[in-house]
Amino acid sequence: MLSCRLMPLTPKAQGFAELLDESRRSGYRMLARFEEGWSSGTNRFDQPGEMMLGAFTEAKLIGAGGRSIDPYDRDPTVGRLRHVYVAQNSRGLGIGHMLIAQVLADAADHFTQMNVRAPVDAFGFYEHLGFARVVGRETVTHSLRL
Repeated sequence: MLSCRLMPLTPKAQGFAELLDESRRSGYRMLARFEEGWSSGTNRFDQPGEMMLGAFTEAKLIGAGGRSIDPYDRDPTVGRLRHVYVAQNSRGLGIGHMLIAQVLADAADHFTQMNVRAPVDAFGFYEHLGFARVVGRETVTHSLRL
């Protein structure tokens, strides 16, 4: 596993613009949605139980991920994994697992379950972490009871 530290993340963090550009070039919008929500004030990850983390190695941002109250569920005890992305050259090194482990570490103190809408190529990743596949819901592909 690559040595890195996890720290709170905002779109103003050093290296965010580069990771955002890579994610866009790869066809993913999760970091763009994070930046849009932060800029508009619709999601600053400042509600009870919410967090947004960056994975940094030295001064380079190599991954991101967080949790919030699930905006697509009427139950405020349902959380949602948000904006999980790991730089292409850092995948397979345990960064995604480290981010999700930290995001889930105290999630049960705030939420009864965590939902995620994952791209198809990440289904195996979430299932390996214990998330169950959800069928028939547009806003959720996987869920984990806490």
